[in-house]
Amino acid sequence: MSEHEMTRYRADGDPAGAAPRRAVPAGKVRVPTTSASGPWRERLSAALERGVRAQGTPPPVTVVHGPAGSGKTTALAAWADAAGTPVRWATLDQRDNDPDRLWATIHAALECGEPALPPPSTDPAGELVRAVEALADPLCLVLDDVHELREPAVLRVLAALIRHTPDNLRLVIAGRTPPVHLSRLSLEGRLREIDGHQLAMTTAEVAALLAEQATGVGEEHVGALWERTRGWVAGTRLAALWLAGENRDLSGFPAEDPLATDYIAEEILGAHPPHTRQFLLSTSICERVSADLATALSGLRHAGTVLHGLARANSMVQRCEDAPGEWYRYHPLLRDHLRAELSRTRPGAPQRLHRAAARWFRDDGDLAAALEHAELAQDTELTADLIESDGIRAVTRGQGARLAAVVATLPEDRLSSPLFALTAALAALEIPDPIAAESFMARIKDADGTPWPDRIRALHETVLLRRAHLNSSRVPPQGRAKPTGDGHVDVLSRHARGASALWAGDLETAESELSRVVQTCLRDNLPWLAMRAKAHFAVAAALQSDLPEMERRARRALHLATARGWHQSWPCSVLYILLGGYAYQQGDTGEAKRMAELAVRTAPPHQEPTIALAGHSLNAFVDFEEGQDPHKVVRTAVEHWQRLAGGRVCPQVVALLLPTLVRMTLRVGEPGRAVELVDGCHAALAGRAELSVLHALMHAHHGRVSQARRLLAPVLTGTTAALATTTTIDAWLLEATLVDRSENPNRAHEALTRALQAAEPIHAVRPFLTARRSVRDMLAEGAGRFGRLDGFAVRTLAALPVNAATADPLTSRELELLLELPSMRTVDEIAESMFVSANTVKTHLRGIYRKLGVRQRRDAVVVARRQGLL
Repeated sequence: MSEHEMTRYRADGDPAGAAPRRAVPAGKVRVPTTSASGPWRERLSAALERGVRAQGTPPPVTVVHGPAGSGKTTALAAWADAAGTPVRWATLDQRDNDPDRLWATIHAALECGEPALPPPSTDPAGELVRAVEALADPLCLVLDDVHELREPAVLRVLAALIRHTPDNLRLVIAGRTPPVHLSRLSLEGRLREIDGHQLAMTTAEVAALLAEQATGVGEEHVGALWERTRGWVAGTRLAALWLAGENRDLSGFPAEDPLATDYIAEEILGAHPPHTRQFLLSTSICERVSADLATALSGLRHAGTVLHGLARANSMVQRCEDAPGEWYRYHPLLRDHLRAELSRTRPGAPQRLHRAAARWFRDDGDLAAALEHAELAQDTELTADLIESDGIRAVTRGQGARLAAVVATLPEDRLSSPLFALTAALAALEIPDPIAAESFMARIKDADGTPWPDRIRALHETVLLRRAHLNSSRVPPQGRAKPTGDGHVDVLSRHARGASALWAGDLETAESELSRVVQTCLRDNLPWLAMRAKAHFAVAAALQSDLPEMERRARRALHLATARGWHQSWPCSVLYILLGGYAYQQGDTGEAKRMAELAVRTAPPHQEPTIALAGHSLNAFVDFEEGQDPHKVVRTAVEHWQRLAGGRVCPQVVALLLPTLVRMTLRVGEPGRAVELVDGCHAALAGRAELSVLHALMHAHHGRVSQARRLLAPVLTGTTAALATTTTIDAWLLEATLVDRSENPNRAHEALTRALQAAEPIHAVRPFLTARRSVRDMLAEGAGRFGRLDGFAVRTLAALPVNAATADPLTSRELELLLELPSMRTVDEIAESMFVSANTVKTHLRGIYRKLGVRQRRDAVVVARRQGLL
């Protein structure tokens, strides 16, 4: 203590001019009674026990802090009541803002018997330390409500006790916020902390509390209640009491609950001066608030300091960890209370503040938030002005969905402007909703004949291009792109041109346009459009059969989406399809299935036909591998294919997907469907190697080897070009199996080597998995004779199942014979009904047994039924 402070004491130990000191009330040094029960009490008691009495050398100081009503005292009292070793307790209040008074309170807490008033001391901190050291047994001392201590002299005493805690003392300090600095103690590892997040109730604990209160709230509503209270103990208990009443739900809480409003006003807001309460009222209209936004709403220049202080003081204001910069969020119940108070005490203020917030968010570039506040301000003129002035910029920033929702609320007369109608159409296409876009476009057909500015013409072309892709309609002719002077319009126009070229199969133009879009977006900080352009960029690599590059590009785009929280948005559907296709080609069916499920989950109701076809096909491929009903899978896949492939679908995608689907139809014994599929894609594949390979597959299925090899010849010599590298692999593998039938092993080995040569750069294992079973035998026999391809050959062989019973499809004759096997007829009887010899039937039977991996007729029937062949 300073000399000035020491002179205040008289000889009898009482402060100069003060009343004689009184003994400490027994209630201040008694562990409070608690009604805490259930899992919340057990969890926190265990956490406190670990913190205070951890094995080894536990930290000497434990701090328990959180906002009012977070359950600090209740949790500590429950723990102290169950503790196995002595716990001393001192509840502090404003009267303890005197060193001697604080010393007296703590001394009383340490006394085992009747508390006695200690003599005054010139060194309270030292006396405290010495008094603790003199105790025979180690103990825990809880100092509750330490936030009541404010006097510098008292805080120095507390800091000294914390800093020089005796070895036989475990000190627990609890309060809304620690009044002394503890960072050094934390750095030294001498501090254990339990904060408001740990004190908050979990959803399971909320459910237990509601069950205990017999509120009648079902488990399905527990999540909604937790979202409102965020596990705040006082708020949860108040909500439980509110819901226990008749005809009550969460919509009226806390505004209509007098007990809740009084508690928040007294315990949370009552601790703040009037200017801070006014600041909280003014800024409560926003879901989150920054220093600059708070200044615009409240007029306080030091708004950032106020927000920072509120967060540090555990005043139910938290800093947003998920947002860049200094943003803060109010607890939902506090925010609801403040908004109700604002409407009650300051009529008209909410609309004025929402209007100010709308202008601030517009200037900050967040049109979605600006529109939301303009709506809440009930200012349709401001809303319309925001859309017309900043709508295009909002689309490039990924705020089109919010834009589209607001457009639907505006009066009809605002939609007559070409700029407004085009902006609304672009916003609709961001959902995407081509029907709504069409309705907006129809409004500008009756416009007068005044020539449009370049900016409007570019927007009009962009809308037409994007709408044509979604509707699978004819793409409008494209002229040379002309800069309009508006960077947002120009980048949207370029992206639409790049996507249009992509789906038309003009990959060179697509890559050129899309790469420039990505560069512009990265330069101008447009991550939403950058992510979408990168997704299309990955598609371009896939259409060039560069699967490793496709995978790299897709993962970069997905990384950007995940970093921004967009990984569940609809543009990511194509990324999941690409990554699923890559996993499928590598033979990883499990990963392919996971990606296919993500693609379905994120797919929009309206999707570009090419992407939709690829998504449905990937699901069919995966389901065919693992499903119980392959016939149903094939039937569904063919229906999707016939519905979508008739539109404007990219030829490269048809080339990549159709061979696998045709093989599936042949494997389930439906060659007629295979013929329909191939005939339906003649226009897309005319003059390409894919068509020859598909026809060769069907000839091979029917046992017509010479016809199949004749069709393969121009593909193998390169006379007929392939759209997809996988087609070349398929052609060489089919040649290897057909040659093997002709007993020409050298030619078969050469064909297999050429297949490996085409597959190795793109890591394609799937073609070998779907080839005939003889491919596995040839890989095993040729081991060590593939040169530099030996490593890839070994990896491919390892991926092939040993019992690939379905890898070699049954011929049409074998399928006819298979239908006879469940009957009781003999081989001779079957031969007579099929008009063939018994030896021919036996030959076909041996083929069936080999392909199904069985040795007898009964087992063949069982396996065939399991595979959907019967």
